[in-house]
Amino acid sequence: MFRPVIIIPCYNHADAFEHFAIKIAETGVPTIVIDDGSAKLQSEHLKRICMAHGFKYIRELSNGGKGRAMKVGFNVAKDIGFTHGLQIDADGQHDAKDIKRFFETAEKNQKCLVVGNPIYDTSAPRARRIGRKITDFWVAIETLNMHMPDAMCGMRVYPLAETCAEMKYLRFHRMGFDIEILVKLYWHGLKIIALPTRVIYPQNGSSNFKMLRDNIYISLLHTYLCAIMPFGICKRIFSHAKRNSCAFL
Repeated sequence: MFRPVIIIPCYNHADAFEHFAIKIAETGVPTIVIDDGSAKLQSEHLKRICMAHGFKYIRELSNGGKGRAMKVGFNVAKDIGFTHGLQIDADGQHDAKDIKRFFETAEKNQKCLVVGNPIYDTSAPRARRIGRKITDFWVAIETLNMHMPDAMCGMRVYPLAETCAEMKYLRFHRMGFDIEILVKLYWHGLKIIALPTRVIYPQNGSSNFKMLRDNIYISLLHTYLCAIMPFGICKRIFSHAKRNSCAFL
């Protein structure tokens, strides 16, 4: 059975989300919004938006980072009975028209992680593009796979059972979350399917990414992943061997 849900982490982006929420509501897919400790006025605004569109609103009292917000959303979604969660950013960077296509792919490949491979326009800052290329280089090393998709795209569909099981072993809960969960689910043995998707940087949009702090944080993440990479690769090999042996039983 395939029961999809949309999960949206939000930290002080209620104003941008107000317009994007209309597009999300038009999909008709149940939606969970995690308020990751936004300022009081932003939280009140976000809650009103969710009530207006019938979204489930969950508020965290303090800001714990995107990873913690997604962990809360994943666990709530799984407990309700959903099988797959589509993560999408609240600031309108992603194309809501692609949600249907992502879910269609996930339904046909229910044990896979469906990841957005971004198509940028001229609005994408040059520094961001360079940073992503550096991260993609390290992810290729950490997975021994030169064909891994963009590791930082915030639009992807997770199989909730496998993701919730793997979340217990995550160590980085802020801007490194998207990278760590991608690499560790790959080590877990999941196949990754990349779908092209348009990504824009809205004019006058605000970002929670702090250049110095988060780049240091991501560098520490890659150091950690490289250090445990041999164990992760062995885990993936074992998962494939176990799956292939079961196929002959």
